[in-house]
Amino acid sequence: MNEDARDNFEEDDFQEAVARFKKMVKSHTSKYFDVYEVEGIVDHFLEDGRIKLAKKAVEAGLRLHPSSVSIKIRKAQVLLHEGKLEECLELLELAEQIETNNPDLYLTKGGALNLLGDVEKAVEAFDMALSMPIDDPDETLYNIGISFGQAGETNLAIKYLEKAHQENPKNEIVLYELGYYCDKDARFDESIDYYNKYLDIDPFNHSVWYNIGITYNRMGKFEKAIEAYDYSLVLNQDFLHALFNKANAMANNNQFSEAIECYKEYLALDKENDDAYCYLAECYLNTDKYSDALLNYQEAIRLNESNSSAWYGSGLIMWSEGELADALIFFKKAISIEDDNPDFWSMAAKVHAELNEIKEAVKSFDRAIKLDPENIDIWLSYSEMYYDLEDTDKAIDVLKKAAKINKSNAYLNYRLTAYLLDKNEELEAVCHFEKALKIDYSKQNELFEFYPEASKIESIKKLISQYQTTKF
Repeated sequence: MNEDARDNFEEDDFQEAVARFKKMVKSHTSKYFDVYEVEGIVDHFLEDGRIKLAKKAVEAGLRLHPSSVSIKIRKAQVLLHEGKLEECLELLELAEQIETNNPDLYLTKGGALNLLGDVEKAVEAFDMALSMPIDDPDETLYNIGISFGQAGETNLAIKYLEKAHQENPKNEIVLYELGYYCDKDARFDESIDYYNKYLDIDPFNHSVWYNIGITYNRMGKFEKAIEAYDYSLVLNQDFLHALFNKANAMANNNQFSEAIECYKEYLALDKENDDAYCYLAECYLNTDKYSDALLNYQEAIRLNESNSSAWYGSGLIMWSEGELADALIFFKKAISIEDDNPDFWSMAAKVHAELNEIKEAVKSFDRAIKLDPENIDIWLSYSEMYYDLEDTDKAIDVLKKAAKINKSNAYLNYRLTAYLLDKNEELEAVCHFEKALKIDYSKQNELFEFYPEASKIESIKKLISQYQTTKF
């Protein structure tokens, strides 16, 4: 839009032009609109997300003003919203041959290139637009940042949002998005800082307090997360997401009794959330209240038969109570829903082993390891199956395979030491013990808890003494 014309175009005139256009569309008639009126009408509909009306306004505008570059740019914006990116860029290329000093052209071009994944050229186009005089540069920079954010380019999103913040430190929506994208990029301290800057302007925004809670939770600062969720709930007592996340943070902080009460409060208001029943069950499980845990897992299954965690949790309870056949049924059901979960396969393997179904146990352990080869607990459980069967050679083979993948793991080497000592292969055992001490001296009790006889072996005692002098 021509800036002089824009200045003289009063808001009442703008609303009147939109109303006239709507009436024209409804009555299937034709009316005249100036170029600046067409621009304003198209902008209005694009901002409202009413793409069909924006398209009709562009078509009508080009019939009246076929040589207008600004309306052609609006047409390109419509094509961008429709996802017709190649057509959009072709039209902009033609427009650019006529007019090279229109920032809207380069902003639209940057948006299309960004969606096509050509980030480098998108940056060039956006920076070209920013080199020109622009009204409200903080809003333009904000829109560029969001464009990159939606394309998954978090670092670039933060870069342009930071520039927007420099242009206008009081722009709340910029601060909000900076907090969000810094959290997404694991720049947690910066995220908290931007959210706090937002709260300096508006301390009563419950959504910002809620987001602060999410960030603190991701940082592992669960008490601060709970405090932030509490502020959010004070400002909006009906904000169920904050209540749910508060319960999660309490559970993460091992405050299981408090979490149970919080989940109950939440479920009194939202009785259909199967995940909440699952999390509540986990809290009961962690406080050894197995019957309460099972009731809530079963309620989750009643609400959603595809909740694999509920089937798995039910299986854990059956397993802990020695009901192995029932446990296996639940684990198999969990696997049928989510067959790429290594924990499910690992527990199924353990139950198969306890039922002396060794072939099935081996298959399940192999599947679990294939899914998560860096999970040391699975490797150790696999080896323990063979050790319990008095097949120490196979137990050793399993852990040697594990050690090839996980080259610097103390637990594997301490356990290998135990198995090798059990076979009287002291020389090789000592090698693994020394390796384990080098990796993590503090975990040496892993050996003695599993194989107490090791504490009597002179070569083991000598190595401990040797490495003890290097630790202090």
